[in-house]
Amino acid sequence: MQPLTDKQQATLEFIRAYIHENGMAPTNKEITAGMGWASANNAQSHLQALQRKGWLKIRRGASRGIVITGSAIVDIPDVNSGEYWFDGVFQHLRYERDVYKVIEAAGLKGRSKSCSLTNA
Repeated sequence: MQPLTDKQQATLEFIRAYIHENGMAPTNKEITAGMGWASANNAQSHLQALQRKGWLKIRRGASRGIVITGSAIVDIPDVNSGEYWFDGVFQHLRYERDVYKVIEAAGLKGRSKSCSLTNA
């Protein structure tokens, strides 16, 4: 990837921060306002330069079609921790009272719901 000018770097950082905060890419209008520019043409020209230099891709026809390319830092969870399973994967089942439903939702096989009591 080619090096960026200071304004291009600032634009890219704004886009990254916006995606981090909002979970989606900004529109040209939001970039224009966020960078303090008077015209949306400034945003468009910087986006095109960032795309030419390989820092992002723009999907045509999509309002929020900016995709940042390059190396991204990915947070890989520690699947060996109980916190991952109980606060993450099973969070939506925290108040589930039927243990068998929880086991089935996890993709595990449970024992039959019926049980027999025998007199010894």
